[in-house]
Amino acid sequence: MIEFKCPHCGKGYSVDDDDAGRMFECSGCGNIFHSPSPQACPNCQHLLEPGVIVCVKCGFNLKTKQRMETVIHIDDGAPIWMKFLRYINDIMPGIFSPLMILCFITCIGLAILLVFLGLMMLSLGVFLTGIAICSAALMVYAQGVAFLLAGEFQLLKSALADFTGRQMWIFILMVFGPCGLILAAMFIIGRHINHIQ
Repeated sequence: MIEFKCPHCGKGYSVDDDDAGRMFECSGCGNIFHSPSPQACPNCQHLLEPGVIVCVKCGFNLKTKQRMETVIHIDDGAPIWMKFLRYINDIMPGIFSPLMILCFITCIGLAILLVFLGLMMLSLGVFLTGIAICSAALMVYAQGVAFLLAGEFQLLKSALADFTGRQMWIFILMVFGPCGLILAAMFIIGRHINHIQ
């Protein structure tokens, strides 16, 4: 008798030696797989060549009866500053592209112009237009940050869909961090001016 488990749901079975290696349908989950045989992996029932010690499908070692895991460790011996630059390039590839830096600076200039125009509208009492123009300035600045993080010409919506988790956090910090600092500075300056009067 050969005892084995379904590789999909884990239900236990036993078959005669004559039925070893044949197709088997699990009554628990309905999946079809090979029952173990001397030529099959006991963990995943993948058919093995004679003399194989480790299953290439699941990593099960037939000698130690344990599943192995692959650990990749690359020590390139590069200096720390080079590793730091590689890390920055992985997160923000546009920072090493002069064209992307120029686009980022252009977006900053346009955003400053829009903020100035929006503040003028707010001071004239046209609040909705002023808020809309200031919101557009934030979007233009966010597009510039997206150029830096994507490292290529991508619209903001496409870039946000492609960002990794770390890139998304840096995007949020770079876009809303300066806005928070500007609002805090305006609040402090306003309190200081009101305190003087």
